[in-house]
Amino acid sequence: MHQVNISSLGIPTAFRVELDPDLKKPIDSEEIFRAAADMMFQVTDFPLSHTWLNRDWQSPVGDSGIFIRHNAYGKDPSRLSTQFIIWGLNHILLSMALREDRYCQTTALLKWNGNPVGSIHVSRQMLPGKPWSRLQNSNTLATFGPRVPGPLKFTDFEIRLQFGDQSIPKKLLYLTTIKAMGEACEKGLSTLVRAMNTNGLQQVTWKLIPWSQLSSANIEAGYSRMAAIKTLASMVLEQEFKEAVVWVKVDGRAAAFGGFTQGKVLVPPGATS
Repeated sequence: MHQVNISSLGIPTAFRVELDPDLKKPIDSEEIFRAAADMMFQVTDFPLSHTWLNRDWQSPVGDSGIFIRHNAYGKDPSRLSTQFIIWGLNHILLSMALREDRYCQTTALLKWNGNPVGSIHVSRQMLPGKPWSRLQNSNTLATFGPRVPGPLKFTDFEIRLQFGDQSIPKKLLYLTTIKAMGEACEKGLSTLVRAMNTNGLQQVTWKLIPWSQLSSANIEAGYSRMAAIKTLASMVLEQEFKEAVVWVKVDGRAAAFGGFTQGKVLVPPGATS
């Protein structure tokens, strides 16, 4: 069993993840990241204290997926919270990204103060009688509609995207997007903030700030979650993995701009409409 130091993720030392990768059962990284992005988007629609029972997410590509079990022994009540899932999933993906041979079937045991609270499994195999769950008709990355579930106040969320010239490795964009969704949830989706900044590996950064440059302007932290996943969705659909600037409209109102950069400060082009 493998255990990774997760201090770089800003996770309390009381939370530990014990990884048990099966290197003889590799899984394509695209399958893992697609399932993980879908999973994080859905999980972060709930408060940090929300507790989860067993749940499965199938990758929209390939036959693998990710499933969670609410503690090591399947007992009630569940102590597997949204916060633990955010920390655990980020830990798994970071561990895989740092070593290419770690893209494989993996079991991650999550512990709080030494006690098992749940587990996350990346696998090609379904547990008996536990078919992979899907979204209503398809998957998150392919079918974003204008309606947004959960506590956010808006009903229409639109992005306009402009790609830059510099390519960014696909896995770094996935990692940063997934981390950004978790950070927005941790901040509180309806919390007003001056900016949302997510730092990924190799100087990849996601940033979202108010469209207005007035010092009093703010955005809801949840805007970052929606804008990041919608931007990633556009990249996947267009197969363009590059630096990008994003303009956001909420209910028809100019609300925010931001984007992905690598090794530089985000400077939006002159157009602001």
